[in-house]
Amino acid sequence: MTFMKKTVSASLVALSVAGALAATAPAAEARDRHHHGDDVLIGAAAGLAGGIIGGAIVSGSQRPVYVEPQYEYAPPPPPRVVYRPAYYEPAPPPPRCHLEWVENEYGEAYRARVCY
Repeated sequence: MTFMKKTVSASLVALSVAGALAATAPAAEARDRHHHGDDVLIGAAAGLAGGIIGGAIVSGSQRPVYVEPQYEYAPPPPPRVVYRPAYYEPAPPPPRCHLEWVENEYGEAYRARVCY
């Protein structure tokens, strides 16, 4: 929160508490009354409740919180590649084939597959 928001929030809380006290405070009278211990307990309970409510309001305001950064580490290196010399005889080239017209001894033509 900015300074201005904090100031406004604090002043509103103070005005609310002061207004509640002024509205609920009895008028002063000069009489002889019998005071019992119950009045003190009621006042203490009201003060405790007001303190809890006011504290909850003030603590609910947002404030900057430090968050530890999440570091991203580099991935591990790839496994090492080991090349071993291998001596293989190269594969023979594939045969080259095509179709040709060929004649037999009787002069009849037919297609034959010729490969080199």
